[in-house]
Amino acid sequence: MSCAVIWLCLSLGMCVRLSHSLPPQHRGWLRLWEEGEVCGECQKHLCPAAPPGCPAGLVKDACGCCEQCANAEGQLCDLDGAQQFYGHCGEGLRCRRPPRRKRRLKGEDDDEGPEPKCVCRSRSPVCGSDRRTYPNPCQLREEASRKGKELRVVGAGPCYSAPQISKAPRDLQNYTGNEAVFGCEVSAFPLPSVSWKKNGSHNFLPGDDPHISVQARGGPQRFTVSTWLQIQGLHLSDAGMYLCISHNALGEASASAQLDVLRIEIRRSDDELDDDGDRGGGLLL
Repeated sequence: MSCAVIWLCLSLGMCVRLSHSLPPQHRGWLRLWEEGEVCGECQKHLCPAAPPGCPAGLVKDACGCCEQCANAEGQLCDLDGAQQFYGHCGEGLRCRRPPRRKRRLKGEDDDEGPEPKCVCRSRSPVCGSDRRTYPNPCQLREEASRKGKELRVVGAGPCYSAPQISKAPRDLQNYTGNEAVFGCEVSAFPLPSVSWKKNGSHNFLPGDDPHISVQARGGPQRFTVSTWLQIQGLHLSDAGMYLCISHNALGEASASAQLDVLRIEIRRSDDELDDDGDRGGGLLL
């Protein structure tokens, strides 16, 4: 470790400790301050305490002596052999520059290209010991660090699981003639089938009712199905409880929401005349 770095540890120890706890993009100024310094003998007793709660674990500093937070997936990083500014990626991650963007204007080229970021070496989903599916092992390790608990990979690929409602439909209220749209998201592997029913009816919606429609698609996350129930031109008879029902070979899950339909009321003012010349009166729709 260089003398300048040692002086920083001894005389400005509090500043160093604070800087090590900041995200990598805010620690670049410290690396620039140290640029040009020659790494001397490592004296670990002069190193600041390793910061706690680093989602991607710890890595050695530029001199290979003191420990600091590693950069997590999606954070800016320093390519091998590049200037030490953003820092290095954690375990299972690599620093990679995204593909160069297309020219924004004719004749204009982005010479520098996008900044390099940390990406997970494995892009395949894994099943965690908490029975949750993670997009890759790096995100599993980050989740374990954030929650301060031990998590391990118990299987390659997604976890086999019964459906779980990740986003339940919400209660709605609207007036006759308007529309109501319920949404529902379900996670499971194998992917589940999702359908809608109105409480008290054995028939799945929409049936042959032209003012009710159902849509479904995969996403927004992997192994998730999103579905919507739309009711146009609301009638008073549409009021009731609606069920989002999902099942696969491992089980079933459901969630419900209430729809309240209100009658539109139009009242004439006292100075309005009916067609027959009468004043006042009211009309309910």
